[in-house]
Amino acid sequence: MARAMMPVARRFRRKSHTTKAASSVPPVRAAADGTREVVFAVLASTLTLVAIFAPVIFMGGIVGRFFESFAVVVTVGVLVSWFVSMTLTPMLCARHLGDGGREGPVRRALARAFGAVEAGYRRLLAAALRRRWAVLVGALAAVAATVPVFGDLGKTFVPPEDEGRFLVLIKTPLGSSLAYTDARLREVERLIAAEPGVRSRFTAIGLGRQGQVNRAIAFVRLEPRARRARSQQEIIASLQQRLADLAGVRAFAAPVPIVGGFRGEPLQFTVSGPNLEKVAALARELRRRLAAVPGMGRVDLDLELDLPQLRLRVDRTRAALHGVSPRDVALAVNVLAGGLDVAKYNDEPGDGERYDVRLKAREGFYRTPDDLRRIWLRGRDGRLVRIDSVARFEERPGPAVIGRFDLLYAANFYASPTMPLGEAVARVRALAAEMLPPGYRLQFQGEAEEFGKTVGYIAFAFGLAVVLVYMVLASQFNSFGQPLLVMTAQPLAVVGGILALWLSGHTLNVFSMIGMVLLVGLVAKNAILLVDLTNRLRARGMGVDEALLAACPTRLRPVLMTSLTVVLALLPTALGLGAGGEANAPLAVAVVGGMVSSTLLTLLVVPALYSLTARRRA
Repeated sequence: MARAMMPVARRFRRKSHTTKAASSVPPVRAAADGTREVVFAVLASTLTLVAIFAPVIFMGGIVGRFFESFAVVVTVGVLVSWFVSMTLTPMLCARHLGDGGREGPVRRALARAFGAVEAGYRRLLAAALRRRWAVLVGALAAVAATVPVFGDLGKTFVPPEDEGRFLVLIKTPLGSSLAYTDARLREVERLIAAEPGVRSRFTAIGLGRQGQVNRAIAFVRLEPRARRARSQQEIIASLQQRLADLAGVRAFAAPVPIVGGFRGEPLQFTVSGPNLEKVAALARELRRRLAAVPGMGRVDLDLELDLPQLRLRVDRTRAALHGVSPRDVALAVNVLAGGLDVAKYNDEPGDGERYDVRLKAREGFYRTPDDLRRIWLRGRDGRLVRIDSVARFEERPGPAVIGRFDLLYAANFYASPTMPLGEAVARVRALAAEMLPPGYRLQFQGEAEEFGKTVGYIAFAFGLAVVLVYMVLASQFNSFGQPLLVMTAQPLAVVGGILALWLSGHTLNVFSMIGMVLLVGLVAKNAILLVDLTNRLRARGMGVDEALLAACPTRLRPVLMTSLTVVLALLPTALGLGAGGEANAPLAVAVVGGMVSSTLLTLLVVPALYSLTARRRA
């Protein structure tokens, strides 16, 4: 905003300086006149940006937490910028901005360059006003051409970011001992240590609420990014290929979760239903089909129903004949094999520790099923009865952990697809729609779930921003039609943003979508500058085309200066330089592409549409 003030103030001083030095406008008056000329356009641009980012402050979900502070900073910063541009900038122009009397070689070269650009733009604008329909058709064709590009653009929740750390989840077969899991874990540690760029690792067995002996996890930390030749994603992919060749263990490398939970795979979903066996059958079939989808990667099904178990079957008739109840049989097995807390013990009265007293057989006394069959019970008549005479033990697999989701049996899936997350979610939905019968459903979790919510939140914010921008512009221009002229720059900006993301290989994610929302306000500023001055000149008696040919070249320099300021400021971020570049680059690329396309197209499309609508209205 402040940069747009300086050419205007200088132009006011230069008007009378060319006629007579004695009648030169004083600097204070030139600054006041220049401020008065652009105060409407600057106010409209400021309120437009505020109308866009104020709703973002109240956005829900994870995306709301991401950008709440960002929206507050932009909203407050824009309001402060407007106040500075209306007060401090005119004062500085009045005191320090010269009238161009002494010009060096650099200034003369820049003046000639800007003069050539303005002359070329004036000729191009005259041609566009003669072929208004051709300009509008070309703009519509450009917008329509981005539709297939948008369909081909990858869609995900957040871009992959190099955090310098990741997780490796290790699973051994059900029933594995602690020693077996530890041996397999050491093999995984050896592979992790062999990867270049790994700085340290921490491994543990039995973490989590279940504390399963057949599960382990490794927390891996990498060297700083400047000391590594490969990114975190490349190291994870390389390690995953080597982990897939390990026998007797299943290991999955994944980033640290950003949404929450214990696993960081981007694609997480659950198949749930009322019958556990049916859920298991559907889950295994779905995993088999997903394994055949290119780009889906290794799919981990967290369904453990094959744990070797001994089931106690009491023969109630024989137990009654021997004077033993089923409760006595179950209690004896439970106490001797598993243990039972029977009392509490305080080592020191008052302030000592309190311990549970647990009653069970000596450690290692019962190791095999045959050992359990030698348990003796005492009947009601006092005689000893061997347990295998009144009951039997059946060896059969059973569930180690029964997963539930919304009070239904559930099977959890985890995958790190190489395809964009949005495409992977669509593939899973399509397969689930073919397979799942009534009563069984699919539910996404983690990043996949937040991705679906984010699209709705961003669409709501974008739609609300467009409505608020229209209301602000309608109140400022006192017209229902001219805000639509200004807002034609928004689809022209979306064209450049989508094309820039596609050409640079970025995806449509949370950050790039916020960049699209930001474009709604940034690109409206250029059209406001053009339409505002054209209205002023028409109010002085000029014709439509005459006013456009005078106003648009006059406002060309402020338009280019403000657009180039945004583009050059975001260019290092768009290149992905510095810490967090992977996350911030999509936003910057979308804004840079949208600013370039909207600036180039708005300078021709808005005048052509203005001329066409004004003539039809007349």
